[in-house]
Formats: sequence, C-alpha cells, structure tokens
Amino acid sequence: MKQKIFRLFADLRFSIFTLLLISLCSIIGTVIEQDQSIEMYKIIYPLTSPVFGFLSWDKILYFGFDHVYKTWWFLSLIFLFGCSLVLCSFLQQLPSLKVARRCQFFRTNRAFYKLKNYTILIQPSFPRILASVKKKQYSMFQ
Repeated sequence: MKQKIFRLFADLRFSIFTLLLISLCSIIGTVIEQDQSIEMYKIIYPLTSPVFGFLSWDKILYFGFDHVYKTWWFLSLIFLFGCSLVLCSFLQQLPSLKVARRCQFFRTNRAFYKLKNYTILIQPSFPRILASVKKKQYSMFQ
C-alpha cells in the first residue's frame, strides 16, 4: 500500500498536475488583489452582481483568495510538489544513476582493439564514413 502511494507521488504526471494547480492558484492570486481590506473587496466584488457570474467578496474571503500565497491549501500544494520531486529523485533517478555508473566507457584506444570489429581511419572523411555505414545497411537517424 505504501509503495503504491509513493509511486503515485513519484509519478511525472502527478507532478505536472500539481504544478498546473500551483500555477492556476498563482494566476488567481495575481488577478485578485492580495491583502486588501474587506470593504475594498465588497466594492469591487459585490454580492448583487458577481464577477464572471460567480465570484463575489464572500467567496473570495471564504476560499482565501484575498491572501492566496499564505493559505494552507496553497502551501500544501507546494509541499506536495516538493515531496513529489524528492520521491521522484529517490525512487526513479537514484536507481537510474546506479545503472549508469555500471556502464564502462573506453578510456584508451587499446580497448577498441579488443573488439572483433574495428577500423582505423587513415584519412577520415565524414561523407565517406556515412557512405560506408549506409552500404552496410545500418539505420541512421538525423
């Protein structure tokens, strides 16, 4: 059960969804004036004719849109996003790093001589190399 929850939080789609929620809340906090007096919200967002048909001063105060960046739900979203990034690092990135560290790269030219197929290029020419690769029917992506 714990493993499923950790995998959910470490999922990239969950992180992107959380980031989109944070950006949506930030847009709301940018559009609606922050930390103003209640009288100002009553004047700009009256109950009789709500903005966009639903946004009135009582809903702004109830949901905390007058101080979005200090509300518990916004800070929880940021905390959830941070936990998601940390879990993604520990559950997905660190195992990938361990696998990548096992890969050995050739550090000297002598290591290539141990391979059964190697070629020494006397006069390297990129078009000739491409032609020989195509001649041997290797797939090439550009």
